[in-house]
Amino acid sequence: MPMTEERRKARRFLLNLSLSKINIRGVSGKVLDFSRKGMKIMMDAPEFDEKPDIQIYINRPDYNHQIPVIAYVVWVKHSDGKCVVGLKFKKIPIEAKVDLVKFGYSMWLKNKSSRQQ
Repeated sequence: MPMTEERRKARRFLLNLSLSKINIRGVSGKVLDFSRKGMKIMMDAPEFDEKPDIQIYINRPDYNHQIPVIAYVVWVKHSDGKCVVGLKFKKIPIEAKVDLVKFGYSMWLKNKSSRQQ
């Protein structure tokens, strides 16, 4: 039986970070997963002004500032009045990227250890 090949090259971490803006428009949404190469977001809006590049601002609970990200839209899915978007990073502050990957990894380890108990 043939095996399907995984397209992703980087581990994805489940995160629950909020979004405050997409481009210059305020938005209600969150980051669903994050990797060193991209992320998946969900917005509480059925429509999405699809442009090749978008700027997103991520809020992390323990940060006192927003993380700016410029990303390329890879895919868009509409479901139940929400919009889910797959993004590939074009520009993200390296310190923020490293910190978010570490944050995701620590959450993954925490969840993994709690499941083993």
